[in-house]
Amino acid sequence: MPTLDDQQVKQAFRRVLGGPRLSAEYVQRWVGRIRCDGLGPEGQLLLAIGDKFYRDFITDHFLRDILAGMYEELSVELAVGWVIDESLKTEAPLPDQPPPRFAHPAAPVAPVAAPGAANGAAQSTGYRLDERYTFDTFVSAPSNQLACAGAIALAEKPGSTFNPLFIYGGTGLGKTHLLHAIGNRLLQLDPSRRIIYLSSEQFLNEYILFVRENRMPEFRRKYRDECDCLLIDDIQFLGSKESTQDEFFHTFNALYSLGKPVAITSDAIPAEIPGIADRLRTRFASGLTADIQEPDYETRVAILKKKAEGLGFLLPDPVAHYIASVVQKNVRELQMALNRVFAHHSLTGQPLTVDLAAHILKNVLPASRPLDIDEVQKEVAKYYNVSLDDLRGPRRQKQLVRARQVAIYLSRRLTENSFPEIGAKFKRDHSTAISSCEKIEKEMGSDLQLKKELDELVNRLAR
Repeated sequence: MPTLDDQQVKQAFRRVLGGPRLSAEYVQRWVGRIRCDGLGPEGQLLLAIGDKFYRDFITDHFLRDILAGMYEELSVELAVGWVIDESLKTEAPLPDQPPPRFAHPAAPVAPVAAPGAANGAAQSTGYRLDERYTFDTFVSAPSNQLACAGAIALAEKPGSTFNPLFIYGGTGLGKTHLLHAIGNRLLQLDPSRRIIYLSSEQFLNEYILFVRENRMPEFRRKYRDECDCLLIDDIQFLGSKESTQDEFFHTFNALYSLGKPVAITSDAIPAEIPGIADRLRTRFASGLTADIQEPDYETRVAILKKKAEGLGFLLPDPVAHYIASVVQKNVRELQMALNRVFAHHSLTGQPLTVDLAAHILKNVLPASRPLDIDEVQKEVAKYYNVSLDDLRGPRRQKQLVRARQVAIYLSRRLTENSFPEIGAKFKRDHSTAISSCEKIEKEMGSDLQLKKELDELVNRLAR
């Protein structure tokens, strides 16, 4: 496990309590009674609570979300060690029927101000919109361009032909970010708007709760009459839930008929979601359907730079390129890797280098280590089917020149070697190394084949 200190853990715990996984009402009533004491002697998360009854209640209903949030913050899976501290004991009774894990609070929670909105004016209901997730902090790229453009259009022109917006793609690629960005932009433009953001599992659990308590008129009033925008995540979890699908169908129709924006995310296109009624598939596909794909190498670098900027520090180019080369699956893993590097740097004051990044990430990415120029040369020579001697030699055939320039570019991006050191490895001076990098950088913006070759080589070198 990477080195963590108590202060890091306590700060992460506070961020989890203030984050979107837990509703404000639940934190105020129950979860906020927990005290985080940092890490125990065996690296477990130490949580103090007033008595064993509250401990069991929290464990049954909230611990999974707390630990998931801690993993998102620290990129570490933590076990829990409970401490009973009677000074934290409260006389407030536990509810007779505890809320389901994802149930919305029945009473409205405190509104969340959108960026730039007057304090207390915004009307986001239930689970919070995360103010960090805006269009300004989203990196638009070919892998997500249509989804991003559709989200902006829906937020700025809610009655447009892009309603509903259906975004699909794998885990951790930015679908949830765009939902929050839509809500934040709507509130920025009109703080009086009532925005509901939740997952389909939360919708399901709240529906069950309201049915059990004979409060369906209140449920329908909340989602149909008092909602100006519905943002629903992971709709695939409604698969085979027929009665909940029926309720969602009528909720969708009520909002759509009034021109109110609806944005939905899923891990698959409407036609491929198991157990979803045909009439819902038709509704989902009636507006704009857009996918988000895995970010390519250059997009991963841009994402790291943007997120580092949000954390308030400058990520050196070699480190950004190194992380982008070894973390390839999704944006969430990039964020976790960056969080680790930033935490280590800010707490120790050590300068950020590729070697340091590799050391910090070695527990997450066991194969991660800095590349050297020899490895880059071997992989590039193999990819372009040329010999190492020719790659390093004086011959100027077109294929050789391309391979040599690519190898020099990747050596600069994926190692910490200077231009003179790189030039020496290719039996050239530093000015030739500089011009090779500049040429590749210039051409990759318009040469799609070159961009594809670079992505494939980066992926190979990361294995």
